[in-house]
Amino acid sequence: MKNLRGIFFMVVAMATFALGDALLKIISLSLPVSQILIITGFAGGVLNLSIICITKTRLFMPELRKMVFLMRSATDMLSALFFVWAIATTPLSSVSAVLQTAPLMITIGAVIVYREAVGSSHWTAIFVGLIGVMLIVRPMSEAYQPSAWLAVLATFCVALRDLLTRAIADHIPSLTISTYSFFAVGLGGLILLPFGPKFIQPSPYICWLLGGATILGTFANFMLILATRWGDASIIAPFRYTRLVFSILLAVLVMDEQPLWETWIGATMIVVSGCYIFFNERHKIINRTSYKSKA
Repeated sequence: MKNLRGIFFMVVAMATFALGDALLKIISLSLPVSQILIITGFAGGVLNLSIICITKTRLFMPELRKMVFLMRSATDMLSALFFVWAIATTPLSSVSAVLQTAPLMITIGAVIVYREAVGSSHWTAIFVGLIGVMLIVRPMSEAYQPSAWLAVLATFCVALRDLLTRAIADHIPSLTISTYSFFAVGLGGLILLPFGPKFIQPSPYICWLLGGATILGTFANFMLILATRWGDASIIAPFRYTRLVFSILLAVLVMDEQPLWETWIGATMIVVSGCYIFFNERHKIINRTSYKSKA
């Protein structure tokens, strides 16, 4: 029952993230990337601050001045920058598919940074997933868009952020980390502002969409935290891929996108390779546990 709740929260989180991505895609047609980051980043930070005041969660701690936390905030800022930029210039279905390679990149990073042992089957799955990315990006085709690499950069930053999160003390509340992340995103927008178009006065309709995207992002993060705390990671992790399903549905039904066959095949390869790694790890954990119980 506990894992079913975890799965439910994970699916709700992924559906909410996908809906927020669709809103950002619509907003990007009217506002520059820098302005989107500034508004959603600082608005999300203020919203989180209000929740912190209500829940009396600690906001200032000595650990937050450590380099690892500052680096995590920087990667959060860069991932949001590249992600929104990718959404603004690339089909939503393609961006969402590439984003699903984050677990594969985390595995590669864990080998490099934490010296974790990875078998040949894992490397094969990673290779298959990366081929899927190349099918989506299509660097050798006439339809090649250099902006498609922005999604790859965003995914790389997401993977690096998650690896850095492992080094952050467990007693630091998730809400505190999320608050600093939102403000880092807003800061990224301010840094980008001089290099892009000037501020544009958003219409009331766009203001509503910006508010909706901010609330959806905050709610999705809350659901994700509930999912990871209620369910076993090895069981709920594969349900992260439901975000791709929701994103493609929204891209087709709302954005009127028609994903190419390369996108469908590439997305399938990414999901299959990611699920293989998750289930293989779960199988190892079960075997290790049963071996210890017998011993």
